Amino acid sequence: MHAAWYGLCTPVRLFRQRTAIQLVVSYVAAVLLAITLIQATIIATLFWEPAAEIFQYEQVLLNPFIGENSRSYALWIGTDRLIAAIDGDEGAVGTVDARLAQIVSGHVPGFEAPGTRFSGEQEIAHAVVVNPDGVVVAASDPAFAPPGTAVSDVGRHEFAQVFSQVIALGGQISPDSANLYVSTAIDGRSVAAYPIVADDGAVRGVFLLEGPTLPALLGPARGDFVRQYAVENAKQFWLFSIPALLVAIPFGVWRARSISKRLDRLAGAADSLAEGNLDTRVTVRRRDEIGRLAERFNEMGERIAANDRSRRAFISNVSHDLRTPVSIIQGTVERMVEARESGRPVDSFSVDVIQHETRMLAHLIDDLFTLAKLEEHSLRLDRTAMSVPGVVNEAVMGMRELAWSQQKVTVESLVNPDIPPVYADPTRVRQVINNLLYNALRHTPEGGLIVVQAVQRGSTVEIAISDTGRGIPPETLPNVFTRYYQAERSKRKAGGSGLGLSIVKQIVEEHGGTIVVESQVGQGTTFRFSLPVA
Repeated sequence: MHAAWYGLCTPVRLFRQRTAIQLVVSYVAAVLLAITLIQATIIATLFWEPAAEIFQYEQVLLNPFIGENSRSYALWIGTDRLIAAIDGDEGAVGTVDARLAQIVSGHVPGFEAPGTRFSGEQEIAHAVVVNPDGVVVAASDPAFAPPGTAVSDVGRHEFAQVFSQVIALGGQISPDSANLYVSTAIDGRSVAAYPIVADDGAVRGVFLLEGPTLPALLGPARGDFVRQYAVENAKQFWLFSIPALLVAIPFGVWRARSISKRLDRLAGAADSLAEGNLDTRVTVRRRDEIGRLAERFNEMGERIAANDRSRRAFISNVSHDLRTPVSIIQGTVERMVEARESGRPVDSFSVDVIQHETRMLAHLIDDLFTLAKLEEHSLRLDRTAMSVPGVVNEAVMGMRELAWSQQKVTVESLVNPDIPPVYADPTRVRQVINNLLYNALRHTPEGGLIVVQAVQRGSTVEIAISDTGRGIPPETLPNVFTRYYQAERSKRKAGGSGLGLSIVKQIVEEHGGTIVVESQVGQGTTFRFSLPVA
């Protein structure tokens, strides 16, 4: 039972799992749907008059019998009698009027009695004879088309249209009907015009008929007609469908295999990348949607590989950065313990070493914590109207003593007290300034100078931190804000993790500002960042 059910579900399962099968089915379905819609449109225009107006297929509604009726009834009345009536023979006019009334009533000898063909409405509603000048000579209903009235003034404006067409043909065969008559469907009615031609070939008048459209004519017999048409339509459907499917299925299989192979290669590359093969790439041969997807996959692989390299370098260098101060602290503490056990006093130098290395550890931990918050987009900014001179002076005062005691470097603030306040988080701005000052100190030799300045530029305040240090080589300058860059180069003093400038850039941008760097080798470096005025 289970095997049978599994076999029955196999087509559905393959359809859901295989893109190639979905594409083939979609091609076949599109072909069948197109043919079905074409046939449905034809049926709709035949049996639903609004559809004929929507699709502009009103001619499909034309009563197919009315053109032949105009010819047959004109011959039944007689060409000579009709010409005599047009020429003004009162006796002929009376006879023509009587015969027109017979035509409308359906009691014409030799023609089918009313209701024997279909059980719909009256087949002929009006019959009119018009002379070549378009004046009514005789009519089945004088109230509808009074004699002497222009054909353009009678109740059906379409009479004037078919009259003009027949006169324009001049007794010649119409290319549309392949007959002398002209027929059309206008405003839900069928009309026909037949020329009254004399022996010399001149058109002496026009015989006009008006009747219902095909759907109205069929009436209750429409169901039988629909069934007959449906049978014929089904035959035509297969005549169209079989050749179309013979083309669509091979084409669909070819396209499906082509697309499926490309997707399989992309899926295989994704599986390989997920298994840890970070060098996996996909060859891009086309610039379509799948090609662009492959390009994005390759870019993603490059970013993952780069991030993995950065992560490895970061772990290696942070491990080194953590190990160095911890080892120094551990060795210093061991010497302090030995001195205490031997009764020697503990020197202040050992305490200074421990304090310095502890500060380095705290700085590194702060950078790691801030970096984690930035990556999680959860770094909270408590913005307020912040005094630039106040925050700068506080940072300079905190750095000045350390800079002089360690490297004999002078740190000064030249910020004008009149600088307007900025809208920023004081703690984070202080962190930015401290990072830039600390970075400048690490690259400035003894006897150097670090200066902080600020200037208003429109709706922002630009803060600049300059040093007289070694400077940054031009080839290195574009990478100074890249995370782990210094760590990867391993050209740093103890305490540098390669995170500080990356964190600075992200904090400034979180405030809506920008940061740039200018530097010349041997002359120093300047970092400039902007903050919005409060």
